[in-house]
Amino acid sequence: MTRTFISALGLAVILAGCGDPDPRYGEASVSQGAPRVALSGTTFGQAAALELAPGCPGYLDVEQPGHVVHVQDDVPFTIQVRSDDGPLALAVASGDEVRCDSDEGSGHAPTLTFEGAGDYQVFVAALRQPAELSYELTAEAAGGAGGGPAVAEASAREVSVTITSDPSGAQVRDAEGNVVGTTPSMFVLSLDEDQVGQERAWTLALEGHEEARVAGTVSAGALVLHAQLPRLGPTRIDVHAASSLPIRDYQSASQVVNVAQSCAITEAEAEVDIRHSFIGDLRLVLETPWGEEITLHRHGGGGRRNLRRTFTSERDLSALVGRPSRGQWTMTVHDDAGADTGSFERFDLRLVCSPDGVATAPASPATGPTPASTQRPRPDLSPFAGGGGGGGGSGVQAGLPDLPTRTEIVRVLGALRPNAERCSAGHGGSVRVMLTVNGSSGRVSHVSSSGTAAGAERACVERVVRAARFSRFRRASLDVDYTYNLPRQAARPTPTRGGEVLNPWN
Repeated sequence: MTRTFISALGLAVILAGCGDPDPRYGEASVSQGAPRVALSGTTFGQAAALELAPGCPGYLDVEQPGHVVHVQDDVPFTIQVRSDDGPLALAVASGDEVRCDSDEGSGHAPTLTFEGAGDYQVFVAALRQPAELSYELTAEAAGGAGGGPAVAEASAREVSVTITSDPSGAQVRDAEGNVVGTTPSMFVLSLDEDQVGQERAWTLALEGHEEARVAGTVSAGALVLHAQLPRLGPTRIDVHAASSLPIRDYQSASQVVNVAQSCAITEAEAEVDIRHSFIGDLRLVLETPWGEEITLHRHGGGGRRNLRRTFTSERDLSALVGRPSRGQWTMTVHDDAGADTGSFERFDLRLVCSPDGVATAPASPATGPTPASTQRPRPDLSPFAGGGGGGGGSGVQAGLPDLPTRTEIVRVLGALRPNAERCSAGHGGSVRVMLTVNGSSGRVSHVSSSGTAAGAERACVERVVRAARFSRFRRASLDVDYTYNLPRQAARPTPTRGGEVLNPWN
């Protein structure tokens, strides 16, 4: 239990100059003939109690006390307050001093002991934050029937203790583990004569800093102690998954790691080792513990072999900064085409967390897809093996299909075949287009191509495909591969077989 004694001559002068304010909840008298009174009220006010007197904890109204207790005889008495709603702080002003007490535990009772006739202004505060907490308050003279706390014996000495720290705000605990305050902390020790001259120690703890211990010899007068709290270093997390998983045509392979530590990410690295004969077939997606998908590789690299790369928060993983580390992280390789296969060998995740960082909740998904990351509902029930993830944004209407049907894909892209064949310069060849369809609009947001046709012919087909219009669907986006066979004669092309859709349906 914290016991604080603060000199407040300046406050007493101000109150005297302005006149004593009326109490919010009433007043009562204590005397030898009526040794015990009980009052009730609710904490109120948002000002820090230290405005009432330096070192007083809690939040209250410094201009109006909750109660006034009139003590009519020069007798020792106690004032105690108790609440089952939350921890309280108690401040009592009389004459040129303010005494404060607090308790961290719900249902416990801050208590102050006085002696002497006079008027005592009683302030009851919510300890941790401004709040309305119901409480019961008793004022009892020594020897009353209520069995209140015993008054200190005349032989006891009071020693004023002040503990400060750099930085401030550290929790102070005594040798028994009881919380006595938060730095700067000022309280009074009541000592028997045989305890004077002994050493007392306290432990200071502040999140993100090393604990510190302060000690001093208590004697008549005051004891002032100070502690430096060194900052803790950053938390480094290194987890990995290494299972050689096959990457088959039109299928996916996933490596999963779990992070047990919970902290705010300041730096991130994701490293992959993927063996594949044609990385242009691949899409690489990182799924975070909160369900966000970050696309790290999308059919780039053409016909190059193998994807061994480290992605960092400086560029690819910037969306992770400030997010919580704890949970399951999944790296998935999607093979969106045929003919080439490989294996997913390894996934490493390295995170750095700040000791005083605050993790922020992921934002709500935006309408439509974003270039780097999308949110999706779980589980993924897409009927397309190569379909893009991503939950529909708030602008996508309910009742739409999850994805367009295979029939619609063939119909829309097949209808563009005559225009695509006009792109032929007479040499013939194939053009494989890889397009991304936006679910909220049905429009094509991205097109790339490969194949045996010349570069100018492929660029022409890309322009044709960009004009495709699909029905809207709930998912954020869909990736589709489609191949056009260009005729050898540009003029009056002869009918050819329809384009080949490389995405199978389940």
